[in-house]
Amino acid sequence: MDKQKIISFRPILKDGKINSVVLFSDRKEKTLLLSKNFNKIKNIFEDTKVLKCGFDLKELIKKFRAEGIEIKDPIFDCFIASYLINPGTREYKKEESVEKNIETARELWKEMSRAGLLDLFQKIEMPLISVLAKIEENGVKINIEYLKKMSEVFDKKIKKLKKEIWKLAGEEFNINSPIQIKKIIFEKIKISSKGIKKTSKKNELSTAASELERLREAHPIINFILEYRELYKLKSTYIDALPELVDKKTKRIHANFNQAITSTGRLSSSNPNLQNIPIRGDIGREIRKAFIAEKGKILVAFDYSQIELRIVASLSGDEKMINSFNSHEDIHTRTASEVWGVPLNEVTKDMRRSAKAINFGVLYGIGPRGLAKSAGISHYEAVDFISKYFSLYQGIKNYLEETKALAYSLGYSETLFGRRRYFPEINSSIPYLRAAAERMAINHPVQGTAADIIKIAMIKINKELPNIRMILQVHDELVFEIKKTEYKKITKHIKELMENAVKLKVPVEVDGKIGDNWGDMEKI
Repeated sequence: MDKQKIISFRPILKDGKINSVVLFSDRKEKTLLLSKNFNKIKNIFEDTKVLKCGFDLKELIKKFRAEGIEIKDPIFDCFIASYLINPGTREYKKEESVEKNIETARELWKEMSRAGLLDLFQKIEMPLISVLAKIEENGVKINIEYLKKMSEVFDKKIKKLKKEIWKLAGEEFNINSPIQIKKIIFEKIKISSKGIKKTSKKNELSTAASELERLREAHPIINFILEYRELYKLKSTYIDALPELVDKKTKRIHANFNQAITSTGRLSSSNPNLQNIPIRGDIGREIRKAFIAEKGKILVAFDYSQIELRIVASLSGDEKMINSFNSHEDIHTRTASEVWGVPLNEVTKDMRRSAKAINFGVLYGIGPRGLAKSAGISHYEAVDFISKYFSLYQGIKNYLEETKALAYSLGYSETLFGRRRYFPEINSSIPYLRAAAERMAINHPVQGTAADIIKIAMIKINKELPNIRMILQVHDELVFEIKKTEYKKITKHIKELMENAVKLKVPVEVDGKIGDNWGDMEKI
């Protein structure tokens, strides 16, 4: 980096557009008016021998693209570098001085070098910035009329639920008020508050969804309140909010994809938050139906199949799980077969559901209580299941223990690509804080590696198929908007790029779906 030609820059905007550019290089600062120095500025930013240094470059890339200028690699984003070094905080200092940016970049470079983060920074995070900028520019079309009708349906359901709740409560009250709900269920109806947590600020009984879930069997009003809350939240967050987010010029929604928010490295999104649309159930699917393709085009979605389990099999080197994946078996059916000692063809749906709960649960440090709840089995059965599971997958048990031990020793765990997450609470004297840190330390190498894999795939797809419109990235899924006349040839290419983005000890598989909207899709 020291031998490279480096520039630091900041655009000066007028009416939202770039008016001039402040440049710092060779210890000199100058301001160039864009209208008079367009070619000069374009040559500087498109020079692949010049390192362009700035803060939050994704937004700057979009602004320069709008003026017909590409900020080409190599680039150095101080914001992303700070995030990689300390992913646990969201407070990254923004340098106002273009001169200070270069000094900061050199310091961050040294810190990343010491932490073994340079490859991750240069090969994944920096190339990803322009890909995300392009996704945001592409946007996605929304069916506004469909959402208006959906809003009316939800209004009727919410009003009906409100009447049911008031009837059971014996009075009208504000269901959106935690204080009033607390008074109704704990003071008037007198539902037992035993085992219910208290709020951290006011030390009052919590009425959070997680706490009300514990009371489902205590009184019929709880089910109605939980359903009301879910419908009200989805209506206000998506059904009514999405039309307001549509850009007047493009007639599309342009969500923000955030690269430096989560501690695991997963992308998040805002305006709207796509990650919070329910994955399972009819309501989530109905909301997804509002995301549609333009006329003459079709939506194609690709989802990594059981990627986290494939990663844990590779990281742990567990032979049984590796063999199962290599044989293209259903991993949950195989696990159930081994634990219950029955042939594959005799595994019931309930057996498979319990096996699935623990297969995914081990990634989050699940215990007997959590397994009993998620699998719908008794505490005794859950204890026995976990014991048999770790006898079966000894490699996974050893890996989890080694990961915890390393986290205690180093204070962090890391992904296959060196992405670190720090756990200051792992040596805490408070048991629940220590246990939570242990669970996160176990989960980070798996979830973080999954995040890295889909980022690598996005970069490769953008490089190989630069004209393909990538429009959404949610969890382990990528969504594209493709011409109907071209999708067959292109989808095969995308699938191959995603499945070969990274080589694991087991096959990486991708499921493809196609449809006119994101909710109604058929398997390719």
